[in-house]
Amino acid sequence: MNKMHSVLAATRRGFLATGLVLALGGGFAAPASAQDDAANFFTDKIVTIYVGFSPGGGYDVYARLVSEFLGRHIPGNPDVIVENMPGAGGRIAVQYLYAVAPQDGTSLSVPVQSMALDSLLNVLPGEVDARDFIAIGRMTTEYELGMVWNDVEADTLEEIMETPVTFASTGAGSASSFVPLMLNDMVGTQFNVIQGYQGANAAMMALETGEVEGAMQGIAGMTASRPDWIPGGVVDVVWQLGLRRHELVPDAPAVGELGNTELDRAALRLVSGAAEIGRALITTPNVPEERVEVLRTAFDAMMADPDFRTAAEERNYLLEPMSGAELQTEIATQMDVPQDVIDKVMPYVVAQ
Repeated sequence: MNKMHSVLAATRRGFLATGLVLALGGGFAAPASAQDDAANFFTDKIVTIYVGFSPGGGYDVYARLVSEFLGRHIPGNPDVIVENMPGAGGRIAVQYLYAVAPQDGTSLSVPVQSMALDSLLNVLPGEVDARDFIAIGRMTTEYELGMVWNDVEADTLEEIMETPVTFASTGAGSASSFVPLMLNDMVGTQFNVIQGYQGANAAMMALETGEVEGAMQGIAGMTASRPDWIPGGVVDVVWQLGLRRHELVPDAPAVGELGNTELDRAALRLVSGAAEIGRALITTPNVPEERVEVLRTAFDAMMADPDFRTAAEERNYLLEPMSGAELQTEIATQMDVPQDVIDKVMPYVVAQ
């Protein structure tokens, strides 16, 4: 463990130790009542939504939409701001939320959707268990789409089994790398993965200019930034990273449907589960139950708010909400996986 990770882990252990002292009655006086604390806590507070990616990306735009509306539904109407913390494919922000951010309900995140998988495979910085995060709710699923340009001759998985296709990747360990590589080994495709593109937008630009034949972007991001590409036939979707087919691309096979052996199918289902977390809102461990209930109630009210839904529609943002309790179960379910499946996936996801 390097020095930074040691400091962060120590910070978390210190917080937990302090919590134990308080639980045993030492040091500080408790609030008069938990209910009063929950009702009044957020007044004059600033709630921060941490995003592990740069401004303008798919995670960031959903965080900023939430920041406009969530505070209206929290008692005390706190200001809600977004802080970008890019690095390590969104994983730095997840680790910061886990070990450093205040664990009082004022620190939220729209986390990288692979957080459960990353935690399961121990590829998050520090000692992070995604089950410790508290789910507030999901705005939408997010299916990553593998696509080729419309003039590429091999425009189905079956054809890519016969004809190689160059595919842009944002780097080893990213879904744009491990999904096509897993499909090569477990289905028989011939994706030639080109590493090193600096983000999804750069990869999509390479696709548009003809530098590569294929690339990956989430369906929510496509709907918002390139709404005409799929219905207009600008690109052909050859796979979607999900357990089931999204209604907007019903003809493209879901990765979770594929695999030539039962172990391969289980491995592909494991990496496909991230779509169900999608663009979600979580908070830190250790937030008092009463404040969690305040945040979850506010989230549900926001999702039902006609002004929120109108704003999402005007910006072409997809909505497919899930409650905090349901999302909490989803995260736990994704991490309940046999060791042989974990061992099968590990070499593809853990960057060498």
